[in-house]
Amino acid sequence: MLEGKVAFITGSSRGIGKEIARLFLDNKAKVVICGSKLENAEKLENEFREEGYNKNLMMAVGINMTDNTSIQEAVQKTIANWGKIDILVNNAGITSHESLLDSTDEDFEKMFDVNVFGLVKVTREVVKYMKETGGSIINTSSMVGIYGGKNQSAYSASKFAVNGLTVSWAKELGSYNIRVNAVAPGVVETDMMKGSVNDKMKEMLVQMTPLHTMAQPSDLAGAYLYLASDAAKFTTGTIIKVDGGLTM
Repeated sequence: MLEGKVAFITGSSRGIGKEIARLFLDNKAKVVICGSKLENAEKLENEFREEGYNKNLMMAVGINMTDNTSIQEAVQKTIANWGKIDILVNNAGITSHESLLDSTDEDFEKMFDVNVFGLVKVTREVVKYMKETGGSIINTSSMVGIYGGKNQSAYSASKFAVNGLTVSWAKELGSYNIRVNAVAPGVVETDMMKGSVNDKMKEMLVQMTPLHTMAQPSDLAGAYLYLASDAAKFTTGTIIKVDGGLTM
């Protein structure tokens, strides 16, 4: 489904990004595994090799989402190795759970540095090359980027921004045959979620979800595969909710 395509996936050393990378490899893509630290990306690359994935279809890079030089080096390494980037998955991000009164300017700045400005920096660098060949950009949004979230104003605001960028870029980059879409997950059992949601809140969210369960990271990967593939060649500017019906 993705044979011959090169996918650059930020935040792919764990969680949802890890399962996106796995599914893309299953579908014969060449995958750049990006971690906030190179050793994290290399650890997953070694794990995938032990599972039998072709080492020639993987490349590990460390990327600091707040540093232009780090981003440029990671993208240029990919171009030097594989000559192009067909798919960009902007999945790296952080979260927080502070009330407005407990939050600080620094909390908002840190959130936007990674979730918004980092995403902009990576996309801008990749598009320099992608505009020559066309491709697919997929941003990771959130259900709180559509409906908001109590005690999540910084995180929610950053994901509303991601949605705005998704639609704006879809309009701007379509002339280069670049499609831009987003996936908005609901409650997903990741390490990041476990560190920010207590058991009581987790159970409440499960009960509010029509499917009465919490998603696993692998449950999200199929939406990214669709948007990355030629099956979605006429899909752009779309935000796909994958939340078990929570936000209906």
